[in-house]
Amino acid sequence: MRILLVNDDGIYAKGIRVLANHLRTLGEVVVVAPDRQKSAAGHSLTINDVLLIKEVEIEEGFTGIAVVDGTPTDCVLVGVKDLMKDDPPDFVVSGINHGANLGGDILYSGTVAGALEGLANGFKSMAISLDVHSDEGYFETAAVVATKILQTPELFEGIVEERSILNVNVPNVPLDELNGYRITRQGKTQYENYLEKYVNPQGKTFYWIGGDRPPHELEEDTDSFAVANKYVSITPINIDLTNYALIGKLKKILPKLMF
Repeated sequence: MRILLVNDDGIYAKGIRVLANHLRTLGEVVVVAPDRQKSAAGHSLTINDVLLIKEVEIEEGFTGIAVVDGTPTDCVLVGVKDLMKDDPPDFVVSGINHGANLGGDILYSGTVAGALEGLANGFKSMAISLDVHSDEGYFETAAVVATKILQTPELFEGIVEERSILNVNVPNVPLDELNGYRITRQGKTQYENYLEKYVNPQGKTFYWIGGDRPPHELEEDTDSFAVANKYVSITPINIDLTNYALIGKLKKILPKLMF
């Protein structure tokens, strides 16, 4: 098995290092990651500057490629278009992210974007995140989960043809405290107080994007409900954003736009 491993927390993050170590038991792992934190980069792509790379030691005898000021999308392209172009990966894996990517989080997530870019290039792809925002989490739990999922090929059957990835979120608990796995839908998230406005002593206005962590929808079939109840959430995400249910309705209104 050949795996391209990327993330958005940077090549020095604990999550990608723990995951790389576990995935090496499955086969060859090529690590390509930003050289610095790129959380919430979304599906951004560097087009107005060059991309420099440097080799970084992940652990003794194992190195990865750091893309200087690169995004997760950039990293996937460096991996599939150059480093692995002659022997393509079987999977593109993005993570382990420091923090869950539930509900509306996926709109901003560089972790999810890395997996979607893998899909856009024709590869079976998975994003994996741990519900913790520090290095003190149970990253080993998430790494074991990721390994188990990759060893279950039925989960990926037809996934590229369906233009989908698997978005996996893992509760921050020891492995033996997990209640199992659930196939879920993306829940809803309402961000509150997310843009904070300040005025400095010189009278200049500045903004800080942050605010309170929003509440998540906790209906039983959602990703947030699963993680809150110590289940691994596996959500198939489609790259096609078309709202097919509205097409018929909008077509009926279309004559009103005619000149």
